[in-house]
Amino acid sequence: MRHIMIFWLTVVYILSSIPESTTFNNIGLLPLNTEESLKKMVGQLSGKHAIVEGYSIHNRWGEKEKKATRVYLKHIINSLGLSPIENNYKQRNRNPAVDLILNPYEGINIYGVLPSTTPSDEYIILGAHYDTGKHDAPGAIDNATGMALIYHVTKEMFRLTYRSKNIILVFFDQEEEENIGSKAFIQLINKKKWNIHSVHCVDMIGWDNDNNLDIEVFSASESLMDIYDNSAAQYSSRILKKVLTQGTPGSTDLYAFLNNGYNAIGIGECYYHGDSSPFKDSSLDTYDTVDFDYLFHATKVVEKSISTLLIK
Repeated sequence: MRHIMIFWLTVVYILSSIPESTTFNNIGLLPLNTEESLKKMVGQLSGKHAIVEGYSIHNRWGEKEKKATRVYLKHIINSLGLSPIENNYKQRNRNPAVDLILNPYEGINIYGVLPSTTPSDEYIILGAHYDTGKHDAPGAIDNATGMALIYHVTKEMFRLTYRSKNIILVFFDQEEEENIGSKAFIQLINKKKWNIHSVHCVDMIGWDNDNNLDIEVFSASESLMDIYDNSAAQYSSRILKKVLTQGTPGSTDLYAFLNNGYNAIGIGECYYHGDSSPFKDSSLDTYDTVDFDYLFHATKVVEKSISTLLIK
């Protein structure tokens, strides 16, 4: 028993003290088969599977757990042959006097850039948040499913011989705290003067209780919604649309971009249409509640939609 305790404490110490610039080579690669790879990634991000022997991520709320998550995300970005980049930010409270009482918001977004195959100054953003809403929430559907989906879409886009636009794959911190991470990423966009073609945010895409494969999109852009509609039709399913306007309040990263004037769309299970996980922000948001057939289907629809944009 003493040896087991020493081993466990050693693993925790390593993960808590190692620089985030380090890549854990022993995390290993995801399976080549997309369906199995989606399962493995969601499992590793929600505590079903260990990321390294003896250590599992059981939530993505505390700083230690988020740090381990970032190491994992940088590892999988690196596995695509892309350089993982940290977007460190500090967001002060609106009233400077509050900073004397409450610490400024601090966080780290993780991203990588897949370049176009032809010269282009346009960027498509594929984004999903990595934090969970409670300290005891495994966050399998919210939002390990979104992270797994955008990673696998980027992987498929990497295989295309022609890409007319660059792709930014980004995992946002602090979505659960009023979209702080995505708002900070917008500041980075402005600083770098990236020309953003469109933003595609995926949040909660693993629940399909009525087994009809419906996918929900919400946007102010009819043209983006139509592209997803056409893609879904090719896979014998429907897109349920929620039309938004700039200024609409909302609690997912899509709204940060929409309300800052970006051509943006949100993709997820049917939250606004009454078919969404009842386990959000709870200890029951586990791997075993994820409908992986639905997640795989949604991944193919988003792949088709992004590839359509890349050939234009």
